[in-house]
Amino acid sequence: MRITGGQWCGRTLLMPKSELVRPTQDRVREALFNLLTPILPGARFLDLFAGSGAVGLDALSRGVAEVTFLEQDKAVFTTLKKNLEAFGVDLFFAHQVNSLTWLGLTDATPIRGARRAAAPAPLAPQRAYDIVFADPPYLWASENGFEPIATTLITRNLLKPEGFFITETDYRTDAVELPGYTLLRDRLYGKTRLAIYQRNA
Repeated sequence: MRITGGQWCGRTLLMPKSELVRPTQDRVREALFNLLTPILPGARFLDLFAGSGAVGLDALSRGVAEVTFLEQDKAVFTTLKKNLEAFGVDLFFAHQVNSLTWLGLTDATPIRGARRAAAPAPLAPQRAYDIVFADPPYLWASENGFEPIATTLITRNLLKPEGFFITETDYRTDAVELPGYTLLRDRLYGKTRLAIYQRNA
């Protein structure tokens, strides 16, 4: 695995030795960030289910101002921290928490190995994120869909109006319309589906 663009282009990443992790492939990240290029400089980015941190680090490499990394698994989080340290990223922005619990989705179907954590206080609009990326386990996504996460991003002011919500799923999970969002793109890359939504103003 490597960084696909920007100042760190070509640098390699450590990968966790865990069956729970399914890293976003290089070509998928490259395609995603090529689409997002105009909005990346200075943006705030939330990386849910961050894994090794590949997506968030690629975003930082391409000019994003700040990335918050959320990863629940202890061993995977250790690898994430090593990657951040290797790239000189402040560990203040990395949190070992279950993304669903952090969002306050206590009624959602739990993810195996989830570590409970207090939900955050609602953020002021000026501190909301410009981009939120969600890559949960494919089985969870197929069973639950993304509407609970998408709705919470709005109700808790975690995503700015006209901000972007990006989902990664298995190719068999359709990209559906989400209340309060416009589906801008739905693309398949092999067996991976990327969907880009924009929060309505």
